[in-house]
Formats: sequence, C-alpha cells, structure tokens
Amino acid sequence: MTVNETDYEKNQRFNFMVSYFHSVRYKNIVIPLKKLEQEFQDRPINIIDIGCAHAKLYQVLNSRFNINYTGIEINPVFVEAANSRYSQNQNFMVIEDSVANVLETLKQADMIVAMESLEHIQEHEVVRIVEAIAAARPKVFICSVPIEIGPSVWLKNIGSFLSGYIRHTEYSWRETFWAGLYQLDRLPPHDIGHKGFDWRWLAQTIRHNMKITSIRKLPFKLLPSAVSFSVFITARPMFCPPPTQMVPERTPHGGDR
Repeated sequence: MTVNETDYEKNQRFNFMVSYFHSVRYKNIVIPLKKLEQEFQDRPINIIDIGCAHAKLYQVLNSRFNINYTGIEINPVFVEAANSRYSQNQNFMVIEDSVANVLETLKQADMIVAMESLEHIQEHEVVRIVEAIAAARPKVFICSVPIEIGPSVWLKNIGSFLSGYIRHTEYSWRETFWAGLYQLDRLPPHDIGHKGFDWRWLAQTIRHNMKITSIRKLPFKLLPSAVSFSVFITARPMFCPPPTQMVPERTPHGGDR
C-alpha cells in the first residue's frame, strides 16, 4: 500500500489482472524515452503528463532517466497525493488545473504524455488540446485510451461483473450490448466517461495534426482492436525527423558532406 493511497489507486490494484492491465502501459513509454535520452545527453528531458493523477509515471521514470517532470491534473485529491510523495524533488511539479486552461505550458515539453486521460475530456476540448500539442512540436507525443467499441466492451464489462469490479456499472447491459456491436448511436453521446468513447475518432484527430508513428494494442500488441482493452498511440510533429535520425550537414555549396 502507498502512503496517502487514493481510491483510484486501490481500484487499479483490485486484482492481479486489473493491476497488470493498468501497469503495462507504462512500460511502453520507456523505449521512446531511451531514444530521447541518446539525443539529450547533456540535459534533462522535459516531460509533461496530461491527467497525471497521482503521478505514477514520475515514479516509474525518475529512477531511470534524467527528467524534468510536470504533471497536469484537475482532481485536487490526486494533486495532494502526488505532492505529498514527490514535491520535495526539484525535478517534479504538478499544475492543478484542466490542461485546456494551461495550453501554453505544453511549449516547454520534449515529450508529452496522456495516459488514459483524453477519454475523460470533452471532445471539443480534446481537439484544441491535440492542436496545441502539434503546435508545441514536442519530439514525441504518447497517449493511451481504452477501447470502448466492439467485442472488447463485452469482455471488459462481463469480466468486471464476474469479478466484482466496478467498471461495468457505468454501462447498462443494453448499452454494453450495442457498444459491442459498434452501434454507438444507440448510446448517449460521449461526455467525460468511458461510455460512448471511440478511440478511432481520437486517432484520426491526431493524424490530422501529427504523424502517427505507431498504434499498439494493449495488453498484447498482436491482438486485434476488437479484443484488446486499450490502444497506445505514438506520434510526432509533421516534418520533424525521429529522435535518432540525424539531418546531414550541408556545405556552403549545398552538397552533403
């Protein structure tokens, strides 16, 4: 148990499977961060974590990488928990606000992360946030969101019901049935919960503003989205070379050396 553990954290470790599914996404951030580390050998990597909750990402990364971390979180309970654990560290800061109100902050980032948070923001604001991320031109943008459409919803909600977990209670069984058949028009419009969220819309919004470099399904990347629980999207600004790609120097006459 963690000091000042929140109900959110308790739910995340409800049982082994729930704990595993919530933790596996953090492992996928390590690889792109290692690439940035090779590029920024002489300075910390500036990371902004949108919807950071209790700043689990900081805990995972701080012992392994040279980072400056800024979390953005609107929930005061989460902010208090994060500050109680990490505020004594000079490379840690949390902004208590909606990211939509502090878009200027994004310009400071080398990496912007949004783990299981964009589905909890109204869609018209998500469009503004994605546009602001693209304008900020971080080296890499990473987000993960749950898959709430297709047979995956049946698997998650039935599994939640059988195990006594809380996830399925957001849906009626009628809504679970139609979401599993890709019939989101039969559900209420998506607001700030899981119900009615379509990850494909988010991917297309990102694609209009940035270059998507990979889309991975979680917990196992080889599974199709129909039976996966989350999707993990990595993107970079348009016309920006990947961190490991070097642009050749040019002589005054324009030839490559």
